[in-house]
Amino acid sequence: MTTIASPQKSGRLLSLDILRGITIAGMIMVNNSGSSYTYTPLKHEYWHGLNPTDLVFPFFMFIMGVSTFMSLRKFNFQPS
Repeated sequence: MTTIASPQKSGRLLSLDILRGITIAGMIMVNNSGSSYTYTPLKHEYWHGLNPTDLVFPFFMFIMGVSTFMSLRKFNFQPS
């Protein structure tokens, strides 16, 4: 008889991993458009306005903050 082991809980936040993947895909798409022509939504706005390109870095900073909080929470926010 074969026993199947129950899956181990990884302690990772799936929604954060998904947001991280989408953000990295956005970084790749914005930085490497594939040719000399770049679609308008992938260009940065000069002064007025907001494009999807302008949201990639704030999402990345949010992910870094949440990840740092979750990591430090394991150690009760004390230096090791």
